[in-house]
Amino acid sequence: MIKKIFISVFIIIAALAVIIFVYRYQIMQYSADAIIRRSLPDYMRIDKIDFRPQDNKLTLTGFKILNPPGFSDTYLLEIKEVAGTYKMKGKNIADGIEILEPVFKKGTVNIERLGNGSLNLVKMQEQLEKNAAKLPGETRHSGQPGKNNAYNGMVGNRKISSIVKLPESFLLKDSKIVFVDRSCHPSPHMITFENIDSTITLKLNDLYSKVLRLASTGQGRLNGNGTEIVKWNISVDPAAPRLTMSSRFEVSNVSILSFEPYYDQYSPLVFKSGHFSGTLIFDFDNGNIGSSDELHLAGIKFCVKPGYENAQFWETNVSDLVKYFTSPYGEIVFDFKIKGDMSKPQFYLGPISKQALVSMAVDKISGAIEKNQSGTGGKQSDIDKYMGIVKGMINKK
Repeated sequence: MIKKIFISVFIIIAALAVIIFVYRYQIMQYSADAIIRRSLPDYMRIDKIDFRPQDNKLTLTGFKILNPPGFSDTYLLEIKEVAGTYKMKGKNIADGIEILEPVFKKGTVNIERLGNGSLNLVKMQEQLEKNAAKLPGETRHSGQPGKNNAYNGMVGNRKISSIVKLPESFLLKDSKIVFVDRSCHPSPHMITFENIDSTITLKLNDLYSKVLRLASTGQGRLNGNGTEIVKWNISVDPAAPRLTMSSRFEVSNVSILSFEPYYDQYSPLVFKSGHFSGTLIFDFDNGNIGSSDELHLAGIKFCVKPGYENAQFWETNVSDLVKYFTSPYGEIVFDFKIKGDMSKPQFYLGPISKQALVSMAVDKISGAIEKNQSGTGGKQSDIDKYMGIVKGMINKK
C-alpha cells in the first residue's frame, strides 16, 4: 500500500514536471503579465504584454498614460509598441526584471495648454506626486509604510522599481508631438512635430512617482512637412520651483506662419508667406529666460500692419528697412535676445540686427547732412535724431 502511494506520488510529480517544462513559457508569461499589471499606477494602461523567455525579449502593445482631468484628449501619451530585451534579477521572474534598451515606436504625446494657462504636463507632474502616496513603501495616513491592495500577492509591499527596473535612456522612433494652445488665440492653435526620432533620458525616483531629470536630443518634421526640419537638444530640471530648462533648436526651412499667434502682437508686419532657418536658444532659470536667436528668412511676403506704416524711430517705411537686414545671398538675417521673467519678457536686438540699424542710421545721417548743406530740406533735428539711433543701438543690451 505504501509502495503504491509512493509510486502514485512519483507519477504525479513526474507528470507535473513534464507539464511545467512543456508549458514553462506560458506559465512565465502569465506570471510576468500579472506582476507588471499589478505594479502599474492607475494612470497607466497596457493592452498586451508579450514575453519571449527563449530570447529574453519583451513587447508591450498599446502603452498609454491618461491625461489629467480637464484636458481634451483621453491620453497624454500613447505608444503603439514598446520593444526591448530584459534580464531576470534573480533565479525566477518573481524576483523582478530589468528592462534593457527599450525602443518606443509610433508614440504620440498630446501637449495642451488651456485658456487659463494650465499645462497638462505640469498637472501630470502634480498627479504623479499624489499617486506616490498610493505606492508601496510610501507613508499614507499614519506615517508608517502603508499597504495598497493593488500590490498584494506576488508584489506585496515591494517598490515598483525593485520589481521592474527601467533604464534611464531609451529611443523614440517614428513618433509625434501634438501641441494644442488655447491661451494665445481666440481659436485653438495646433502645431505638430512628426516623424520624430529621438534619444530620451528620463530619471525617476525609486517609486517611479517623480521625474528627477528629463533630457532629449532628436529631430522631427514640423506639421509633417518633409522639408521643415527641427533638431533639438533639451534638458529640464523638473525639481526646480519654476521652469528651469536648457534648450537649443536648429530649424531648417520652417514656415513662419505656423508661429503667427506668438509673434503677431510684437510684429509691425503681417506675413503672407515665408520660411526661416537658424538657431534658437531658450534657457530658463527658475522662470527667468535667457534667449539668443539668429534667423535667416527667405521667400518673405508681407504687408505693413495698419498703424505701422512708418517706423517711429528712424522715419522710414518697413520695406526700406528690410534691405538693411538682407544678406548678399538674398536672405533676411535677424537676430535678437530675450531676457527677464518669462511672464514679462524683454526683447533686445542682437549684434547683426544692431549693425543693420546702425548702417541704416548712418545712411540717413549722411542723407540729412547732404540735404542740410544743399538747403533742400535736411534739418539739424533729423541729424540729431539719427545720431540718437546710433547711440541707442550701441548702448542697448
